[in-house]
Amino acid sequence: MKFTEMMDMRPEKFFIKILILAVVVIVFTGSDLIVKEIATRNLRNAPDVVVIPGLWTFHYVVNDDIGFSILNWLNDFLNRTQKWIFLVILQGIGTIIVISFYFYSKSYKYLIPLAFISSGALGNVTDRIMRGHVVDYVKWFYNDFIWPIFNLADVYTVTGAIMLIIVLFFFSKDSD
Repeated sequence: MKFTEMMDMRPEKFFIKILILAVVVIVFTGSDLIVKEIATRNLRNAPDVVVIPGLWTFHYVVNDDIGFSILNWLNDFLNRTQKWIFLVILQGIGTIIVISFYFYSKSYKYLIPLAFISSGALGNVTDRIMRGHVVDYVKWFYNDFIWPIFNLADVYTVTGAIMLIIVLFFFSKDSD
């Protein structure tokens, strides 16, 4: 869909898209930021909170990287401030791209998955801008295996991505 086609869209359709995105982003991004604040106040400098012994704890971690620490190698080339600026720009661009896909999508079946991804992205980029890092607090493990510690925004992003894959592969025609 071209920008002119989007602008020619019936106003009620465009309003519905904005309304869906606004509600999902406010509820989910807001809940993510609230939970991160609760985690910071209650878990920082405190012992882990055991949810399921031997499997799941709440454990406060400051994350100055992104998903699975895939950009950890940047520490060899950039100082802390430069890396922070790079990650904010990278996450901001990613968020803008997802929101653009949201508004350019012709089918309503893509809206909820893209809104979930947008909420997760906005939650983490907002946290990084406000705190200088992202707060992670969910720790899953079994014996020596430890899954990367994550937060609610990560859950929204992954859930949205899984929903989008399901929609693309199982509920889309070849013409889409």
